[in-house]
Amino acid sequence: MKIDKKDAVNLLEEISLLLKLKGENPFKIRAYENGARILSTMDVDFEEFVLSGEIAKTKGFGKALVEKLTEFVNTGELQYLVNLQSEFPDSLFEIMKLRGVGPKKIKVFYHDLNIMSVEELEHACLDGQVAALPGMGVKTAELILDSIKKSRQYESFFLYSAARETADEIVDYLKQLPCIQKIEIAGSLRRYKEVTKDIDLMIASDRPEDVMAHFVKFEHIDSISAKGKTKSSIILNNGMSADLRIVSSEIFPFALHHFTGSKDHNVAMRSRAISMGYKISECGLFKVDDGHADELIPCQDEAEFFNKLELCYIPPVLRENMGEVEHAGECKKFDLVEKSDYKGVLHCHSNYSDGRNNLEELVNHSIKIGHRYLGITDHSKSSFQASGLSVERLLNQIDALDKLKAKYNNQLTLYSGVECDILKDGSLDYNDQILERLDFVIISVHSSFTLDKASMTSRIVKAIEHPCSRILAHITGRLLLKRDGYEVDFNKLIDAAVQNNVAIELNCHPQRMDMDWRLWHNAIDRGVICSLNPDAHHLNHFNFIDQGIKCCQKGWLTADHILNCWESGRIDDFFNQ
Repeated sequence: MKIDKKDAVNLLEEISLLLKLKGENPFKIRAYENGARILSTMDVDFEEFVLSGEIAKTKGFGKALVEKLTEFVNTGELQYLVNLQSEFPDSLFEIMKLRGVGPKKIKVFYHDLNIMSVEELEHACLDGQVAALPGMGVKTAELILDSIKKSRQYESFFLYSAARETADEIVDYLKQLPCIQKIEIAGSLRRYKEVTKDIDLMIASDRPEDVMAHFVKFEHIDSISAKGKTKSSIILNNGMSADLRIVSSEIFPFALHHFTGSKDHNVAMRSRAISMGYKISECGLFKVDDGHADELIPCQDEAEFFNKLELCYIPPVLRENMGEVEHAGECKKFDLVEKSDYKGVLHCHSNYSDGRNNLEELVNHSIKIGHRYLGITDHSKSSFQASGLSVERLLNQIDALDKLKAKYNNQLTLYSGVECDILKDGSLDYNDQILERLDFVIISVHSSFTLDKASMTSRIVKAIEHPCSRILAHITGRLLLKRDGYEVDFNKLIDAAVQNNVAIELNCHPQRMDMDWRLWHNAIDRGVICSLNPDAHHLNHFNFIDQGIKCCQKGWLTADHILNCWESGRIDDFFNQ
């Protein structure tokens, strides 16, 4: 993986913090702080900056710093930092992961209260020690306790992307056995939920003992929770648990449906079955006569199972009891968006701000994967933490994009855009004269997350009403398993988006999945246009689109509902209206 500027800044800041905790020479500490500060403001390709020797000519980067950053670029790690980290307990680094606990607080807690773990910090918040510290207070202690609480809630969950990768690895391992007749991932992973607690696997085999013996020898197992003939549970080295159930081929379709869930979907299915004189469970489908279930009604697969209940096939992604059983009962097919409908990314960052790739690399990658258009939307000037573009740099990028538009005119439609910060008062980060130079404008919140619901809603509505706004990005700003979204009145934002012809983004970065799929069914009924984007900061982020398509399906979106599935001419009309 390419080392970028953000990686290097984080490295220098961590070294600075650890040196402070050690009580090192202030001048030494300041060298790393200055290096991080200078680097964060520079518009450079970090690897090229280091390997070309240009860094050695730059004020603020002495010989020792240059040598360390060169080692970091060449090897992907820095032994000096590894050695520093080894001088502190691992528990201290867990504190560093807490939201709202920055370097200054960590230093105070470490030196003044000798705190070296989350548990010790929690006790200090509860008994008043943290509140009594200069500059802290009761509110700070309460916020830290809330951060600890959320951290513990999150730790039992995993992002879909990470869990799916692990599940696929286990499936590939199990497929080595010839006695496996069928194998499927079940549970929330099969339904493409954005986060999950565990992995559920279903297997059909007539030799369950052999399968189980193989399963519990998987190389990444930390411990075995339970081992039986037809069900076993393991805990993996990454903390994830995986459950395996084995049934006969005859029972497999029913067990797969049952253990795919959701629970609410299964309740709705059982109600339908009862109304038709059937009984269903993980063991099969049975006709009920005089209150007794007769012999099993065979089904080759789930499609036949649904058909027996006079239902169209319900894709796993929709099994959330949000009307899918009723819809299928009317024999209506589910007209859902497919990956092949997707035509181009409209939220993408380059190395002009905090992306890793230059403009031409992004263009060529889009062409390579068959996209028809690409929108470049780097951060605006107020997002200094993401190297947001000054007016001058934005205008320079527009000129650069104009040249690329001419060069690649027959291969890709290229749009010049910006991800423009919505300021606290609802105004946008550039004046109208600058915004009108762009093909389109994405608006988003990157600051002042703690506004109350009414104020945040009013702020975003005002930005939506700006005539240059075309897409509202990551509507709540949430980071799954890291940060809750800010509170907004979704109905008011949806109404404003429809009235002002502004699309709402489904940001399919695995940590965002924002706007939440649960809201889309209602939103599209009210006329909202979706813009599905990976918020790409690297070429491999384009791969997020696959999960994004599934998330759109969970929201019952068709290709026509999604801006990125339109032809470029229709997008031009939308941008220019």
